[in-house]
Amino acid sequence: MTRKHWIVLGVLAALIVIPVGLKLSRSDSGKSVDVEKVGLRALTPTVLASGSLTYESQVTLAPEVTGRVTEILVKEGDQVKRDQLLMRLDPRAPQAAIEQSEALVRQARLSIERRQVDHDTLVARTKRFEALREQNMVDANSLEELVSARNLAEVDLRTSREQLSQAMAQLRQAQEQLAKTEIRSPLDGKVTAIYVKVGQTAVPSFSGIAGSVLVDVADTVSIDAEINVDETDIARVRVGSEARVVPAAFPDKTLLGTVEQVAIAPRQLPGQNKSYPVRIRLTNTAGVVFHPGMSCRAEVLTGSIDEAKVLAVPVQAVRYEDNPDKSAKAEKSVANVFMYDAGRAVKRAVSTSTADDSYIAITAGLKEGDQVIVGPAKTLLFLVDGEKVGMNAKAPAGADLAAKK
Repeated sequence: MTRKHWIVLGVLAALIVIPVGLKLSRSDSGKSVDVEKVGLRALTPTVLASGSLTYESQVTLAPEVTGRVTEILVKEGDQVKRDQLLMRLDPRAPQAAIEQSEALVRQARLSIERRQVDHDTLVARTKRFEALREQNMVDANSLEELVSARNLAEVDLRTSREQLSQAMAQLRQAQEQLAKTEIRSPLDGKVTAIYVKVGQTAVPSFSGIAGSVLVDVADTVSIDAEINVDETDIARVRVGSEARVVPAAFPDKTLLGTVEQVAIAPRQLPGQNKSYPVRIRLTNTAGVVFHPGMSCRAEVLTGSIDEAKVLAVPVQAVRYEDNPDKSAKAEKSVANVFMYDAGRAVKRAVSTSTADDSYIAITAGLKEGDQVIVGPAKTLLFLVDGEKVGMNAKAPAGADLAAKK
């Protein structure tokens, strides 16, 4: 056999023996796992929700009278002052009602004057008849008829006065209707939407038909986020809680804020779970190009970032299993972790409490400095107690962070 043949055989042997040797060496050390030391951390548990951005105060103006839009004095984006005239509706119908009511008022006053004259005349005649009756110069029946006529005149006079009050009320109502043809801003702010055009008929209605909404005016000084928190999380949200909001249009922009209002009553849409509206007052909104209704996602902190540090491990390190104790007072599941102990995976029962997005607090079962297996996820899923493992040379990102803290 030539030297060339021996070289070829040597290369082939190396290709077969080296991988087998590496595999055997790995099998001797067991599965490779990521390990992290148990340390103290300040957890910031959060509640995630979605919603939309809106102005702090926004008013939708709807018509209170039916009328054709005759004039629109502003456009979208205009800054307006409180009581500034925004648009006009056709005033002819309420003006005609005012003229009719004024005529009824004049008529009622003339009626009062006539009734007053009749009443005064009957009062004077009654006094004369009473004096004559004392002298037996008139009979009793004549006096009684005159007294009855005087009383009826008093009733007619009161009736005329009531008719005047009614006519005056109708006049005030017609004047109010005329005033409602002028649509004015209820606050200082910006016109954010105009829903009608000149010539379109404004119609008071709750059915959402065309003309039932006129204009939106908003106070643009402050921006809020309105989010819907699921009923399973709402108990952890409090007024004053800190929040982080990320608009969908600006995924790299995080807006900070605090919870200002938590709804008492739930909101439920067909086919969805109950949710509770939560309003967040945003603070760092300078420079944000804002449009009402922009979608956003929010993260509400249910704990403080200044809270005391607690023992914690990565969330993925904790594995939950059915509790073998089936008594009524026992928990349905128990929490376990795998500790790294001299090349072995040792199962340890633990008690957990508060968690955030990455870490969960351990109240019993571990101590600071213990080494806990945190991954890989697939390996961790199938680990068994006492199994031989080897620590990865490269520590997971969390290990460096734990060391810094």
